[in-house]
Amino acid sequence: MNKSLPLERTTYRYTPADKIPAEYHQLILPGAGAFFRQDQECDILSQHLTLGPYSVWLHDIFSKQLIQLRSYTPTPIFNIQFMFEDSLPLPKAGYTLDERECNGFYLFPGQPQRAPMIADKKIFSFQINIQPMQMAALINKYPQFQELMHGIHPRVSSRINPRPYHINAVCDMLIRKFMTCRYHDSVAQYYLQRCVSDILINFTAQHTDSQQPFLFASMLHTDTCHNIFNYLADHPHKTHSLPSLAYMYSIDQAEMEQSFRQHFAISINEYMHMIKMMMIWHTLQTPTFPLTDISRVTGYKSTDELINDVVTYYGVNPTDLS
Repeated sequence: MNKSLPLERTTYRYTPADKIPAEYHQLILPGAGAFFRQDQECDILSQHLTLGPYSVWLHDIFSKQLIQLRSYTPTPIFNIQFMFEDSLPLPKAGYTLDERECNGFYLFPGQPQRAPMIADKKIFSFQINIQPMQMAALINKYPQFQELMHGIHPRVSSRINPRPYHINAVCDMLIRKFMTCRYHDSVAQYYLQRCVSDILINFTAQHTDSQQPFLFASMLHTDTCHNIFNYLADHPHKTHSLPSLAYMYSIDQAEMEQSFRQHFAISINEYMHMIKMMMIWHTLQTPTFPLTDISRVTGYKSTDELINDVVTYYGVNPTDLS
């Protein structure tokens, strides 16, 4: 049986909360609009958030019988998909949306995709949509997004990346932080919008680096890179120099930098800055911590310097949102 799955909509008539079974309420993010449908063949919960130039969709699909998903868009979109929990074949297109892989598409109306889904299967898809008219402003802010435009014909649906990319630890962390965010209103809007930007920056970096060979040295340093990644995540307030990190983990600095970039599509300095900004944002939402203490612990010379960094990163002074 065919089941329509709109990847974007032009009108949003969300399903009232009392029409959604209670067991699904825990999945719904604060501030998200939800569309829910249930019948003898499947349950489909689609959540939607508009975050600045981004239209973010989270699709939870439970099949009870064999179904045929028919995904489509009523308007042209750039669509970045992250698949979790299981895979979804697209026979007509000749490829599969595999679990823990991400793909980018330019999608044009009237060119739907069909995907069979066997009985007793569950998939979760995290998707970021961008209207073409929004891309110019985004490219002005993030010039690397120009890479997503190469080879795109405005009236033909096509893949952005010829082969899928792995959902690396950075994207996985950012999506988990997105999914577990319990902020409301403007605090959530600015925080989640930056999360989405960082996800797209990482996807674009994978796309840009996709033609580079994965070096044998990077393979040898896999465990070390993951140890550094986790150590920095556990100590976001600390500022480390690259020589000190290389000394801590007994690795050549140049090999460490290159291997980290190849594993995570982000430099060590960029990663340290990202997790520090997130930690500061979270801490600023807790009034028990004075701004002077946050500045001192995170290595800033003054509160003004800290606030300037946060404003540059998130686009707003968080103290104005209190």
